[in-house]
Amino acid sequence: MKVQDLRPHLRPILSLLAVLVVLLMAAYPAVLTGIDESLNPGAAAGNPLMCDGHAVGSSLSGQNVSSPKLFHVRNASTSASGIDPDITPADAYSQVPTVANATGIPTSSLDYLLQQNINTNADANLGFLAPEYVDVNALNLELIELYPSVYVGFCPT
Repeated sequence: MKVQDLRPHLRPILSLLAVLVVLLMAAYPAVLTGIDESLNPGAAAGNPLMCDGHAVGSSLSGQNVSSPKLFHVRNASTSASGIDPDITPADAYSQVPTVANATGIPTSSLDYLLQQNINTNADANLGFLAPEYVDVNALNLELIELYPSVYVGFCPT
């Protein structure tokens, strides 16, 4: 077969390739992202955690914090990945004295706040099978919001 015999077929093949590249690498992902964003607002952007209107992390992963004023997730993650933002209520309660000593917030206030932040992975039918957990990211952001004088500088300005 000669190269001159292929030339008439080359243009349609390259045109089809260009159309497929645009459709599969641009249009299709854009459409799926739009559908996902409409069904799960914020998920396509990584579920950002907001503090004073600024993104400070993702609610999908535990934030690496070192301040004794905040609850920690890394040493007590409920998943094998080590980045799960959830810990057991017992792990959260064990951190109350440290946070109270570092912040001056009464342990009773921290206990109450923890109680308000205990969640379950339960659905309506199987609630008794799901373990309780505390979302450390949400808990820390609530602390920062409730006690701004204690947490000065913890949110970007």
